[in-house]
Amino acid sequence: MILQITLFHNKENKQNKGHLNFMTYHNAIKYIKNSPKSAKEAVRFERIRLLSKHLGDPQNRIKYIRLAGNNGKTLCGGMLTSVLKKADILTGYLAMPARDDIRTNIVIDTKPISMDETVRYLSEVITAINRINDERKAAAVSEDGVLLPDPEPFVPTSAEILLSMALVAFRDKACKLCLIESDHEGDDPSLFMPSPFAAVICGAIPIGDKKDIARIRSYVTRGVQEVISAPQDQDAYRILSDTCASVNCRLTLALKSAIGIKKLSLRETVFSYKNNEYSLNLCGKFQIVNATVVIETLDMLSRRGFDISKKAICDGLSNLVIPSKFEVLSVMPLIIADSTHTPVAIETVCDSMADFREITGNKIRLCLPKGELIELYVKALTDRGYDVLDIIALDTDGEEYASDTPYTVTICKTVKATVKTALSGLTKDSILLVSGRHSFTEKIRYEVLQRLGF
Repeated sequence: MILQITLFHNKENKQNKGHLNFMTYHNAIKYIKNSPKSAKEAVRFERIRLLSKHLGDPQNRIKYIRLAGNNGKTLCGGMLTSVLKKADILTGYLAMPARDDIRTNIVIDTKPISMDETVRYLSEVITAINRINDERKAAAVSEDGVLLPDPEPFVPTSAEILLSMALVAFRDKACKLCLIESDHEGDDPSLFMPSPFAAVICGAIPIGDKKDIARIRSYVTRGVQEVISAPQDQDAYRILSDTCASVNCRLTLALKSAIGIKKLSLRETVFSYKNNEYSLNLCGKFQIVNATVVIETLDMLSRRGFDISKKAICDGLSNLVIPSKFEVLSVMPLIIADSTHTPVAIETVCDSMADFREITGNKIRLCLPKGELIELYVKALTDRGYDVLDIIALDTDGEEYASDTPYTVTICKTVKATVKTALSGLTKDSILLVSGRHSFTEKIRYEVLQRLGF
């Protein structure tokens, strides 16, 4: 799909008035990625409110659940959309922050929007941006008719553009329910929206991170009717329960005492919860906790009138596959890919590795992006008694890197070289763990599967 529209970004992300480009999917991705990550504003959410107004305020036409928390949002979101698909409930899902392939950020009925739809929804947003800039120019006239200097251009951030695209898509597709992830990279623009009727706090609650705790509290105190979570300890429970009690919000907890592990393998996880048995095509004990949070969320939706059968829940959970979420790419040699980059999530991944120690052994090779993740992973693994053989790191910026770890760090310049080095010499009794941000892990994962013949 090709559309001709006015663009306002050049390579330096400055206004380029009157310049016409043919919008292709490549242009669309470039436009979003060249948009500012953050920008100053006189009033909080001033830009996104103005942009939404020119789009017809699509946020007022959707019913949504907030997915919050430090980690596990993608897993819980994937499980929920899979079950809701089985229950014939048309669901829109916005993942944040922006990915390399932007269309995968906006999922409708378990499928990413198409390239044509990406171009179409972005064109609507850019048309609104152009209209705002035209109105500002037209208003830049003094009382005596003298033209004033051109006003500062209206330039939304990439997160605001992506959110606007998603809201337009959800409205146009008439989604019955929407899931919107919180954005931990900057000032989350989705907080301008009317309050969700429920918030799901996924993964571990970051009790030591005051900024994230404040963010979670802001979700709850803005009018959310119910919060679903599985706090990892008493401190996390206290934070949630005190916050919910302060605004008379219902708190629903997934009960770890109601979990029974039936099977834990590198290919399948089977567990019982409240006398019902479920299976997952995902491995690791932490997947079970995420699944119980999802089950409680689905129970909440059933109480609110959504028709979700037990069969839909079982089928939706058992059929789900999420690439790069503790995904086993190969059993012999064992290669695991997990798109993880936060300290809390790294601890969770390493705990999951330890669940299979008797099967996998103790020797591990790491494939990571160059940077602080190396030290975090080495500490987490050695604390659990793992023998770190070496680290293969991808250099994306060309800057010098000095590692504090005593282990050998091999720096590679390309994805192909990184994977070739990581796979060379990998033995049957060692593990290759690929991890990092989603953009890194997906590229390495694809190249690994190519080399393995998949």
